[in-house]
Amino acid sequence: SRQQFSSNSHKTEFLCWAPTTTKRMVTPKFPPSSQSPPQPFALLLVKILLILLILLLLPQFVESRAKGQKKRRLEKHFYNVIRACEIDKDHCGHLVLEESMACVTRCVSQSCHDEIYAENPLEDGEVDDHRNRLFERCAKREIRLAAQKAKKA
Repeated sequence: SRQQFSSNSHKTEFLCWAPTTTKRMVTPKFPPSSQSPPQPFALLLVKILLILLILLLLPQFVESRAKGQKKRRLEKHFYNVIRACEIDKDHCGHLVLEESMACVTRCVSQSCHDEIYAENPLEDGEVDDHRNRLFERCAKREIRLAAQKAKKA
């Protein structure tokens, strides 16, 4: 920049070398659209349909949530029974935890233990995931049936 001194006013002026012409921004004008704005009754119809859709889906959401809570309650009860059998000195508490699986399954459900492990009993320390899942299903079914009978009585 360059300084210019004026003799009359004793003030300093700064000159800028930027272009002095400015361009105005102009918004382009579009041709009128062929679509008319949405009618008020069309908006009302869309709103009503959305409300109906929400009301139809809400019971399914609530029901599926209740099923999840029942399943968690059953899981918790099942694992509490297993822990009680593992700790109880009269049943399996006197055994080493890793080697007490046959005792624990017998304690949780004798009938399911006989059904799953009768032909080929578990050895001490043996882990059989497939038969364990079968036993878990059977024992949970027994727990569920017992809870239903208790609820009816």
